[in-house]
Amino acid sequence: FVTLHDSYSTGSSIMPQKKNPDIAELARGKSGRLIGNLAGLLATLKGLPLAYNRDLQEDKEPVFDSVETLEVLLPAFTGMVATLTFHTDRMAELAPQGFSLATDVAEWLVTQHIPFREAHEISGSLVSFCEQRGLELDQPTDADYLSISPRLTPGVRSVLTVSGSIGSRTGAGGTAPVRVAEQLATLTHRVRTLTEARQ
Repeated sequence: FVTLHDSYSTGSSIMPQKKNPDIAELARGKSGRLIGNLAGLLATLKGLPLAYNRDLQEDKEPVFDSVETLEVLLPAFTGMVATLTFHTDRMAELAPQGFSLATDVAEWLVTQHIPFREAHEISGSLVSFCEQRGLELDQPTDADYLSISPRLTPGVRSVLTVSGSIGSRTGAGGTAPVRVAEQLATLTHRVRTLTEARQ
């Protein structure tokens, strides 16, 4: 699904074709240290009265260690992510396989005013039907859908593609393109505001 750039990975000692995601692994490891620093700092601050207390002499070590860790980690991680090559065609090909959209069927049925318990059962029946015949969820005929349940109309096909599934999640913070655009605009505004405040 993704290829790491050579400058942000190392080769395997056994498998010449393998790239080890060193930066990602080190970042994962460093997260434990950073969480530990945060937990220690929060425990130090717990229950302190307002104003300065000698306890606060203990805040320097975790704070400075965290800053030094992030000054090394963030540029490396940013560089790794910026140079990743994503194989989106392969992702799109495999994403709907293995009944990954079965929940979308149930959720679509709920939008058709069917109680979730019944929608869940119908979705499960569709999965069983497809398993027995070696089909993916979008491959039965319209007549097949109706034979599974009269409530499973051909309209269900609208959520049986990855783009349909993504587009159907229109709630606040959802994956529908319009919602993602809103979130991106909000984030961009926040970054701009913070950047201007620092200048």
